Amino acid sequence: MTSSRNSSARPNSTAQSPEGGPGIAAPRSVLVGAWIGIAECVLGLGYGIFLLIRDLMGYRDAGAVISGWGTALWFFLIFGAVLAGAIMLLRGSRWGRGPIIMLNLCLGGVAYYMFTSGALNLAIPTVVVAIAALACMFNPKAVDWAARSM
Repeated sequence: MTSSRNSSARPNSTAQSPEGGPGIAAPRSVLVGAWIGIAECVLGLGYGIFLLIRDLMGYRDAGAVISGWGTALWFFLIFGAVLAGAIMLLRGSRWGRGPIIMLNLCLGGVAYYMFTSGALNLAIPTVVVAIAALACMFNPKAVDWAARSM
């Protein structure tokens, strides 16, 4: 009597990556970092919308050398790309880790600029969130996951 194996009855120990091959499930710290990135992107895109609407309503700052719509476009491009990366991380891909890391490294510099200009009420939350996201992405399990899922 021949015994046939039912492959559907075996548990699947690996997650499916969006590319179609087997992948390794992302650790919780990566998922938390992705959610932090999504929250940052929602705020960044919201500010871009604010700048665009304000510019379309005719607001002009004589002392500023930037345009509202140009800055809004920059916010849409940067935060839109990071948002796409964060969503891909939540779906099992690993390429979104880099944009989140780069954004939070930049936010660390922005927080330093806020600190030196006396805006502690903005600098402290900005640097705390940036450090939290970087800690999530550079957690030893996250680094091991990124290295093994190449």
